[in-house]
Amino acid sequence: MSGGRYGPTKTPERRCMRLALWPEADRTVWQNALTPGTILDDHLGALTHLSTASNFKVERGYGRFLTYCKIYEPDCLQEAPAERISPQRVRSYVNHLTDIGNSTQTILARLQDLGSMASLFAPERDWSFINRLAGRIRARHKPAREKSRILMTDELAQLGYDLMHAAQGDGSISDAVQYRDGLMIALLAYVPIRRKNFTALEIGSSIERRQGQWFIQLTPEQTKTHAWFETILPPVLEPYFQRYLDFYRPMLVACTGRWQKPTGDALWISKHSSPMTQDGIYSRICRHTGERFGEHCSPHMFRDAAASTLATEAPEYVRLAAPLLGHRSFQTTEKYYRQAKAQEGHDRFTQAISEMRGEG
Repeated sequence: MSGGRYGPTKTPERRCMRLALWPEADRTVWQNALTPGTILDDHLGALTHLSTASNFKVERGYGRFLTYCKIYEPDCLQEAPAERISPQRVRSYVNHLTDIGNSTQTILARLQDLGSMASLFAPERDWSFINRLAGRIRARHKPAREKSRILMTDELAQLGYDLMHAAQGDGSISDAVQYRDGLMIALLAYVPIRRKNFTALEIGSSIERRQGQWFIQLTPEQTKTHAWFETILPPVLEPYFQRYLDFYRPMLVACTGRWQKPTGDALWISKHSSPMTQDGIYSRICRHTGERFGEHCSPHMFRDAAASTLATEAPEYVRLAAPLLGHRSFQTTEKYYRQAKAQEGHDRFTQAISEMRGEG
């Protein structure tokens, strides 16, 4: 969470205006876009084909723009929505986001949200100035933080195995939690699906046993790209997975705690005997990876590791990373191939210098 003078708890400038507080015209257009209609209702349903999460992102992003308007140009809230999104005002908005320390990625996301709303307000109008502004920002993009190094999948998997091996001791709840955490890390290393899907895995549906093997399967309704996903649980992980199901998961289900909830068929169970949340899984994985590698590795970074590992160790199969990660096309995956090749080139360059200096 950002701190300093502009931390989200210290200033209203970072807040996203709630939908109930939007100008009536803006709110009406947005609600119509989320309302299913028929072929005759051309003013309804423009966004019903998108996921709830995608629409909520746009809603919050546009709410951030309205917050800026309310604080710095309150009179413009009386204007028609499309007129309010002027080139000069959008440039001022971007300068404001930069001044209060937003990362390039955040600013690009806010512009994308603003462009989506502009197209709703006036689909016939040319909004390309927003894309051009985003292009200039993207050209001078600097990461919010430097990555010290690229973790590889084998390192992450080994961490998972080490945690599980160390947990096979006294059979305590802490043992069960450590074994569960190790299995989560190892499984996510082998099958780097998105955190939402990983959290929602359920025995008998999204993970089930068929023909003597465990399968992980996600329906189009569950995936971000609305495509079927199915893979086999790696055989090397099966005995560990079975031990969790037979021994450690029942221990966790039998626990009592303040946050106890019905566990149903949820795969990942907390020590309070409740299905683990996305935030809970994020926290546990970051904790263990931070302790092992000196810098935490979020669940999403397991996807980076998978693409980088494949690009480095088997570049001839790098295009397989797209379906592995649930990408629609290879374009999304290609950056990892370029990144891995650049790192390889630098390593060879360094090695050549060492050899020339007689250090090899």
